[in-house]
Amino acid sequence: MDKLLEKAKKIKIIFFDIDDTLRLKDPAFMPESINEVFEKLREKGIMTGIATGRNLFGVVPEVRALKPDFYVAINGAYVENAQTEEVIFKNTFSKTLIAEIISWLETQKSEYSFVSSDSLRISKWTDVAAEAIGPIYAELAESPDYYKTHDVYQMLTVSDHDDQLVLPEHLKDKIRMVRWHPYSSDIVPQEGSKAIGCEKVLDLLGLTAENMMNFGDGLNDRELFDFAGLSVAMEVSHPEILEKADYVTDRVENDGILKALQFLKIID
Repeated sequence: MDKLLEKAKKIKIIFFDIDDTLRLKDPAFMPESINEVFEKLREKGIMTGIATGRNLFGVVPEVRALKPDFYVAINGAYVENAQTEEVIFKNTFSKTLIAEIISWLETQKSEYSFVSSDSLRISKWTDVAAEAIGPIYAELAESPDYYKTHDVYQMLTVSDHDDQLVLPEHLKDKIRMVRWHPYSSDIVPQEGSKAIGCEKVLDLLGLTAENMMNFGDGLNDRELFDFAGLSVAMEVSHPEILEKADYVTDRVENDGILKALQFLKIID
């Protein structure tokens, strides 16, 4: 307990995942306590950031209304100052790499989606896509050649056999897959992660990892839980995230974030 409270005293910025952390993905619900949390953090002079696998288009209005200081989007591939809209960092896939990924996915009979900074497109909208992607982004327009004319920061696999997809050797040193749904995985750069995006923010602010706290629940938060000075997992988190957490709090619908920050004496 004393060690946790000592860590908490050093926190100057807190990053929050969206889905099932700030807000229930299904049904779409964010408790009023989240607004209270952000207001109290501002009063304390503690900065806030959103660290999400979503792109900016997918950051829903109620999350934008919280007025965070930074967006670390697309699993760290796109970082923006939320107040000035200045792009701090971006990491796009080359068109050659995307063509290689598509060629592989086509042999696996998997559809795919492109993620740009503020929009998404999909090779083909199917019932499987509707189940995996629909609750977050609604129906996507079909555009298998979208990458030829737009910057792409991330791709998604979309198939009912996603757990059987295995990267071929020629792609393993370039990309990795992070499953976020039974029917879909994020395809991210081999060295890409939310942690890298958050580190860019810390560098800008002249802060270190011990000044940073994060809340999360999924495997795309894994690197953040290794990086941040203080990490809090939601009760519903993946077992690996629960194991890495400094502290485990209640579910978001039970005001878990507010409870954790009060327990750690960061806010009243």
